[in-house]
Amino acid sequence: MRNALAPLFAFFIFHFSFFIPAAAAEPPPRRPKALVIMLDGLRADAVENVAGASNLRMLRDGAWRPEYGCAWSLTANTILDAPTMSGPNHVSIACGVTSAKHRVRGNQKNVCDHGKWPSWLVRLADARPEAKTLFAFAWDWDKDLSPDPRVEFVYGKDEENAKMMAERLAAPDAPDAVQWYIDAPDHAGHLSGFYPYSERYTNTVARFDKAIGKALEAIASRPTFDDEDWLVVVTADHGGYHRNHGLMNGPATTIPLLVVGRDVARGRMSGTPHNVDVAPTVLAHFGIDASGMDLDGRIIGKDPAASDPARPLKEGLAAYLPFDGGALANAVAGGPKAVALADVLQAHFGIGAAKGGFAGGYLRLATNAVGGVRLEGSEKLEFENGGDFALALWVRMDGPQEGDPAFAGNKDWEHGENPGVVLAAEKGVLFNAGLAGAGRIDLKPYDIEPGAWTFYAVTRSADGVVRFYQGGPDGTLYWMSENAAEIALATGMPFCVGADGTGAGRFRFAGDIDDFALWTRTLSHEDVRKIYEAGLKGSPLGDLL
Repeated sequence: MRNALAPLFAFFIFHFSFFIPAAAAEPPPRRPKALVIMLDGLRADAVENVAGASNLRMLRDGAWRPEYGCAWSLTANTILDAPTMSGPNHVSIACGVTSAKHRVRGNQKNVCDHGKWPSWLVRLADARPEAKTLFAFAWDWDKDLSPDPRVEFVYGKDEENAKMMAERLAAPDAPDAVQWYIDAPDHAGHLSGFYPYSERYTNTVARFDKAIGKALEAIASRPTFDDEDWLVVVTADHGGYHRNHGLMNGPATTIPLLVVGRDVARGRMSGTPHNVDVAPTVLAHFGIDASGMDLDGRIIGKDPAASDPARPLKEGLAAYLPFDGGALANAVAGGPKAVALADVLQAHFGIGAAKGGFAGGYLRLATNAVGGVRLEGSEKLEFENGGDFALALWVRMDGPQEGDPAFAGNKDWEHGENPGVVLAAEKGVLFNAGLAGAGRIDLKPYDIEPGAWTFYAVTRSADGVVRFYQGGPDGTLYWMSENAAEIALATGMPFCVGADGTGAGRFRFAGDIDDFALWTRTLSHEDVRKIYEAGLKGSPLGDLL
């Protein structure tokens, strides 16, 4: 019987097999391509504040193309083992190692052994000989940045390079990998000022933001774009302060870092990424294993985005001192008790918004007066994640202070390595924190705006990043950041307003303070901007609660 039915089964199998759909063929993998853009001297806050930086914000917001997202940080850092100069950071961005290995410490001769520490473009040429690579730059120092006959070097003016970039990226034979260093923002900053932003600086950032936009349009207009997998990275080599780069922290080292691709983890990157992370990230995009290369950077853009859940501003608020009607009372029920320090008198209070504070008054601290407010019980507060906190207040000073007086904090400011945190005025305004065990961080400086109400805020998040803000009377919110995972917040001292945690100190703060607030949790960047922008319009924090 089985033999008799066999021809019948064969007939059905043969004829009905035409009606069984074939398995869909796997689409060929997209061809990886990369564009790395380094904007020399771009401050992190300029991405958000410069009106003409719309293309950088478009990238940050993941709005370039629907299938492309962005992992971003506006609190990234430069390398920290060399002065905040272009040379060391240019090498680190290209090669993925810090100064301890590439040995470049300044803008003198490039002493890097590029045979041992080649650029990511050269490493790509080693792994993929068929790949077309291009390095465009406007600073002649970069001529010696890992030269190799397989990498096309284009040295020209920024404007010429921008035009060339839009043309080359749109061409059918476009390079597979491009490193584009733009010098102009640094030049403008040195001429007219990085901070406070000069008109020349903001116009220059806007002009090359437009050039970046044209390069992005060229990429997206390619007939083969859907078959390509682009990685776009934007970063900087340093920030700036006045007409210089600044110190080895704060405005000099806080930079932007954007990683744009089809498979990046959309949203803010946690922790403190660095510009040295660029090289291993791009190599990984091309499928090149860098684990045996002894690079100092790490692959970024793959970790889940940091979580910034929306929380009511009153959540975690431990103290709020609006100084209404000359009163010292803490407006938070059950919070630490506000107690006058020494001889604070009613005469030290300015009454009425007409005098410059918010409606109801402000705290006035006279020169050499032993004054301020102690928050009794704040030394017993429990802070989220063992050290998340936030401070916000408005300050008005007539000018530079004598010495380095504290105007808010919970530490003995006799020494910066003492545990605790402090805001102080020292030829400007600074934030200091003592670290667990030993050490300190100092984020500085911000200029004192004589006679103007100025907003200050500082907050530490669970990923160990401290952000220090200044909101000027002109509507610009500046910030700088530092990795402070080991901050020692517990001191046994209360928080004080107008003094350090001891309620004393060698120098006395002279000025006006209003709308002081202390949280036992972090504030998001959006929270800080909301408080600042409300204050600009004359609305105290209490109106937002």
